[in-house]
Amino acid sequence: MTPQAKLVITQFEEALGKLSSAERLAVQREMTDLFLATSYTAAQVAIFNAVMSRLIEQIDRRGLLEMSGRLATVDHAPAHVIVRLSTSDDIAVAGPVLEKSNVLTDENLVAVAKTKSQDHLAAIAARERINEVVTDVLVQRGNADVAQRLVTNMGARFSEIGFVRVIHGASTNEALRAALTLRKDVPEELVPFLQAATV
Repeated sequence: MTPQAKLVITQFEEALGKLSSAERLAVQREMTDLFLATSYTAAQVAIFNAVMSRLIEQIDRRGLLEMSGRLATVDHAPAHVIVRLSTSDDIAVAGPVLEKSNVLTDENLVAVAKTKSQDHLAAIAARERINEVVTDVLVQRGNADVAQRLVTNMGARFSEIGFVRVIHGASTNEALRAALTLRKDVPEELVPFLQAATV
């Protein structure tokens, strides 16, 4: 980022500190509208990322909810902003990006899955596609609801150890057993254990 861009961001941050909550919300809406209006170069996205990251620190819950909802499905959304929203303790803020954002990497999702609430894990479990490294953590930390969401999500990929864990959980959970029997990707060597769990 150029020195001039850094100066603009610093000046923006100083000006933002002087605004009321309502004025900050208006700025957030205008910034999001501006970002969504067209495509930008990588350098321009970096500036948006820096500006909007500072904005996140100073807007209220209403602004965060709006920003999360509007940016969750934008594939070119500023990565730092999306990560910050995804790690919010407020599931209403984090949920939309955890469930829908393609900007989040497996590393980002694993970090949230290792530290946040069951609601956060359930939001991740509802993603269209989930890789094994993420499902492993969700199965390890998640409750029965998270496990069932994962098993019924045909876009979720399981490692062998992930399947072992959910099959073990299925021995005491009828709904999970039923969902597992519908999956076509259970490793052949684990099918007898699944059959034993469904007896």
